[in-house]
Amino acid sequence: MDLALSILPLVVIIAVLAFKKHMLLAGLLGGIVVIVIAGVPFGEVESSVVGGLGTMFGSVAPILYAATAAMAAKGGCFNALVALCEKLLKGKYAILAAVLVLVEAFATYMAGMSAGNTMVIAPLVFAAIGAVPEVIAAMAIAGATCFICSPAGTQAVVTAENIGMDVSEFASIMLPFAVVFVILAALLAFWGVHRRGTMIAEGSDGKASPTAELIELSNAILLKRSVPVIVLLVLVVFGGMFNAAIGTAVVVPVVTVCLVSILMVVCTDFSIDETCKALVNGSQFILTTLFAVGIFLGFINLMDAQLGTFANLASLASAVPSYVVLPVAMILGFLIAIPSGAFCAGVLALILPTLALMGFSPIAMGFIALATGMGTQISPVQINVAALSDGFNKEIMEIVKNNIKYMGGMLVILIVVALVFA
Repeated sequence: MDLALSILPLVVIIAVLAFKKHMLLAGLLGGIVVIVIAGVPFGEVESSVVGGLGTMFGSVAPILYAATAAMAAKGGCFNALVALCEKLLKGKYAILAAVLVLVEAFATYMAGMSAGNTMVIAPLVFAAIGAVPEVIAAMAIAGATCFICSPAGTQAVVTAENIGMDVSEFASIMLPFAVVFVILAALLAFWGVHRRGTMIAEGSDGKASPTAELIELSNAILLKRSVPVIVLLVLVVFGGMFNAAIGTAVVVPVVTVCLVSILMVVCTDFSIDETCKALVNGSQFILTTLFAVGIFLGFINLMDAQLGTFANLASLASAVPSYVVLPVAMILGFLIAIPSGAFCAGVLALILPTLALMGFSPIAMGFIALATGMGTQISPVQINVAALSDGFNKEIMEIVKNNIKYMGGMLVILIVVALVFA
């Protein structure tokens, strides 16, 4: 199909989002354009939307971790842990920010996904430091880098398949670059907090920090109240390693939720009923968000299935001079991920087969995947962006706006490094 016609629905979607309208309106209008252009039967429209919902609600771990983290927050566990860290670190919040970004990166690399970890770590960062723009961006950069390069991630599997190599070999090739970019993310978080200080009071109308009263409690009491969230963090970060060491999956999301719920009753003032209610109520945000994202993703899938939009865009890279083919391919991957980044592996599966025909090296293909990953972090339909929104108590579009300049900067860095090493 003609390129202009195939990208018209995408242009409509991006324009509606640019005017800060709801993603469902953007998806619906884009879907209507697809139906008009391709004459799509309504039965196919329904199956596409249902398929999008199935994709999003198939991500069980983020749902469980989000509900559990919200439950722990409701019980004051995050605030207790932050108060304890404040007493022990004596105001060295910049170091704490950098360490938590490294924890996010490590957990994501082990799990192959970032949203579930963000659901746990972001509320802790928000309670300790506030919504510092650089810290939010640093968590997004660390998460995107690690879910692209992790041998446990579906993104790495898709990329490796298109290169024609084993996923573990691909992960080994990309590991040095992943380490460097994660360190850059940690330094960004450190610099942001060092420059701005904490931003806990932002938007609180002059109210005292939520940890102000807790500082007067003893370290032992604070540690006891912190146990549920500490256990949650440890199980999320090291669960995969433990399972691999014993050869069977013991630390799984359901086990984690049950254990943390029991600890809530033992270590906090919550009763069993209060714990159960907090767990159920804690799932509301993520379930609502995934419902909206799933419908939007259905319209995106309809557009690509009927018009081949993303394959057509990816093919543009072959039309430019050879010395700029790689940067153009990276930029295209980055841009395509913005409206369709709900499922990064799906985006890569759409664009990499076309790009693989151009004879890129494994490192070059890895950098195209990394650029795509960074693009997902300014996508209003990305689960990790939704997790950052929830954890830092901001609207999704605020997170997108916050991340734009940092992800753009990372894209420039990726292009420069790729031109040197690829």
